[in-house]
Amino acid sequence: MKTVVKIVYWAIGIIAVIVVIAYLLPKTYKVERSIVIQSNPEVIYGLTSNFDLWHLWVTWTKEFDTTAVFEITGSAGKVGTTWKWTGEKLGQGEMTARELIPGQLVAYDLAFDNGKYMSKGKIVIEQLGDSCKVSWFDEGDLGYNPLSRYMGRFMDRMMGPDFEKGLAKLKMISEIRANWPKIEEVVIPAQTVIMIMDSAGPSEYEKIMGKAYTELYGFLKEAKLVQKGYPFATYLRWDSVTMFSVMNICIPVEQADKGKGRIRVMNLPEQLVVKAVHHGAYNKTEPVYRALAQYIIEAGKTEVGGPSEIYITSPAIEKDTTKWVTHIVFPIKQ
Repeated sequence: MKTVVKIVYWAIGIIAVIVVIAYLLPKTYKVERSIVIQSNPEVIYGLTSNFDLWHLWVTWTKEFDTTAVFEITGSAGKVGTTWKWTGEKLGQGEMTARELIPGQLVAYDLAFDNGKYMSKGKIVIEQLGDSCKVSWFDEGDLGYNPLSRYMGRFMDRMMGPDFEKGLAKLKMISEIRANWPKIEEVVIPAQTVIMIMDSAGPSEYEKIMGKAYTELYGFLKEAKLVQKGYPFATYLRWDSVTMFSVMNICIPVEQADKGKGRIRVMNLPEQLVVKAVHHGAYNKTEPVYRALAQYIIEAGKTEVGGPSEIYITSPAIEKDTTKWVTHIVFPIKQ
């Protein structure tokens, strides 16, 4: 009996020592990793502020946990947007954007097991000449649970490697995108257009487009219509080998009832698009098209129709091709 009592006392003593040591351990933890990326703050901020794009560079993806189910609620790149997930390896968790400063800061709240474990994370972007120092932090309060205090000793070892891998991939993608034009998702409002459908090969574009716009502007004047926006062309079909395309050549107007001859009136619905701006001649637009197409793939978007070129500069007025401005847009599923 005395032996049993001694064992109990020893056990209580050991537990007491463990508890006392636990309360001597730090009440908080902090994980921090940094990397220098040769890109601009806007590119890095775009990849880190939009939860839709985190799968491009973090390790917590479908590839890591094939059972994972992800859900994003809210608007991309906005405070309050939440990224939720469940999976056998990833467990249950959610991340909510808490503070966003364009080009400088992405701060978020992180919670696991329905809020049982909570922390605050942030990504800080500091410009250093033509590069940026990107620092990723996670900080948490361990409370008074002795077990949590001991777990805090291992947080850096558990989270640090994932931060390092994520930042390395962010560096690779950001440096590739440094040469991309600025890409944004915008909504083009519903509009009425007068249009001509035509087709052309590489040697005929200037002639076909010039003829179509001459007809359209002639009809605009004849019918006393009011132009509302820049002229544009939507490419319905494109052969990458022969460079032959079929397109709708359009001018937006305030109102129109009917066309004339091959001129038609169309009412186009509101459309979500990804947009980039091209500066220069029309035959130099290929890099912008490639960047937009790659963005759509990487962002997991679905293209719903052919791309359009919106002609901000009129070649009839500005003869210097280096001053031409064209907005290139790809419609995507809302």
